Amino acid sequence: MKNVVVKENHLTFGGVAYFRAHAEEVEIGSIGEIRKPLAKQNYLEVKDRIPVPVEDVIEATVVDIDFDHTSKTDLSLGATALIDGVPVKFSGETAFEKLRSGDLKLVKFSILSNEIRKAANKSPEKLQDLHRWGKDARIAHQVFIVMEASLANQFSKNYGVKISAGVKGLEAAVGVGGSSSGTTTVNISKDTCFAYLLLKIKWDEKQGELKILDLNDDQWGLS
Repeated sequence: MKNVVVKENHLTFGGVAYFRAHAEEVEIGSIGEIRKPLAKQNYLEVKDRIPVPVEDVIEATVVDIDFDHTSKTDLSLGATALIDGVPVKFSGETAFEKLRSGDLKLVKFSILSNEIRKAANKSPEKLQDLHRWGKDARIAHQVFIVMEASLANQFSKNYGVKISAGVKGLEAAVGVGGSSSGTTTVNISKDTCFAYLLLKIKWDEKQGELKILDLNDDQWGLS
């Protein structure tokens, strides 16, 4: 089903608008401040990352692009795709043609906001930073990554996807029954992100203990 519309400054999936500006700096767990430059795209200024628990399972969803509403112009900045597990930069026209032909696919990786909340609450220094940044503080918890179709198909089988801390950051591994044999692992760290979703913070008002009470989606165009 064609359910994703890509624009130069955002991506829409399931009625939710994802940020695209400065996506190459973002990964799951990235924290920073939302920036709103005049006449430019809003984006997350990444300053740090919350250490997401490695035992957590994330959701991976392979999606199709609606090319009736997505043009070459919308991909003019190109895209970085995972080919044989290595990030490869494609020009706008090449990225468009490869995505339209199905040689490349978009995969969405996400972790529940409650899991991010628990991880943040276990990181006192990160909490202090987030609180200091005030109303502009944000956390990234969903990312889209472009990858070759054969690699994306491993995730379309909908096995449990586990994250781990690799040399270059977070990695997602998928395999039958969670066994190590036949496991496919991809890097979902910065430089591979195509679009992302942010979370706004609601603080616990109790005095004496800094704590996040709740997190809510912050979409492109609503910040």
